[in-house]
Amino acid sequence: MAEKKNKHSNKRNTGFAFACWLLIALILLVFFFVKKDVIVTNLKNTDFFNRVFGKTPEFVQKHEDKTAPGSDNSDSSVIQIAPSPVKPADTAAQPAVPPAAQPAAPQDSASGQNSSAEQQTQNAPADQKKQPVPENAGTADKEPAAPAIPKQNAAESSGQTGIKPAAVPSMNVQLCFVVIDSDGSVSRQIVTRSLSKSDSPLSDAIKALLAGPTAEEKKKNCMTLIPPGTKLLSASVKNGIATLNFSEQFEYNSVGVEGFMGQLMQIVYTATSFSTVNSVQFIIEGQREEYLGSEGEWIGSPLSRSSFR
Repeated sequence: MAEKKNKHSNKRNTGFAFACWLLIALILLVFFFVKKDVIVTNLKNTDFFNRVFGKTPEFVQKHEDKTAPGSDNSDSSVIQIAPSPVKPADTAAQPAVPPAAQPAAPQDSASGQNSSAEQQTQNAPADQKKQPVPENAGTADKEPAAPAIPKQNAAESSGQTGIKPAAVPSMNVQLCFVVIDSDGSVSRQIVTRSLSKSDSPLSDAIKALLAGPTAEEKKKNCMTLIPPGTKLLSASVKNGIATLNFSEQFEYNSVGVEGFMGQLMQIVYTATSFSTVNSVQFIIEGQREEYLGSEGEWIGSPLSRSSFR
């Protein structure tokens, strides 16, 4: 019984092995038909049949290599690398042929010099051809032209700049100062001064009076009795009355009665020099007061030129 099983098992193993060999043979046969051209070509190139059998079969000799480059059945996946083109040498780097090596241009008796000049120009390097011919070429005997003088320098050399400063509009005002005579009496001194024109000429004139006389005016013994440090806070004109608001320094005068009368007179005469002003109303720090200082000079109403003897 065991012997029968062994025979049956061996028979089955033999069948399985035969099937495997048959499968391998089919695979090889299929592979041969797929790669027939490649296999035959390799065998032909390596002279396999001649070495093994001593003779190459006729079908192998007549076989055409269809895998060669350029054939219709060649493998399209093969990448052909074309040789890189050789870059021609830079013509600019080539040495120029000296003019002597060039054939001489034909010359005629009438224009031989011109033909020679044209030939030298053609044979000259490109850089020399591009250089412009100076205008004064061939005129070495002539003196160089003098450089042009700029218009501004010419005007300055002649003393004329051509630029005039803009004229500043001005106005003449009359300022009232005082002069102390040898006997101690105080008298008025009216001076005319030029000021820049503005929209508030009365304020400009009063401020110029508060600043005191100039050096030239002092040479004429002009002086002021207005207390130093006095400032004009505001000014307005209505119905011929100029209302002038002064700082508190205006209330203190070290000269006394003559000093108070003098400072009031200076303000009134200066303000009434304008045609629109007939009298002056004095205001101290925005407050209207009746008397000025401890001496009691009246300022409760507008003062005119007639208020002073």
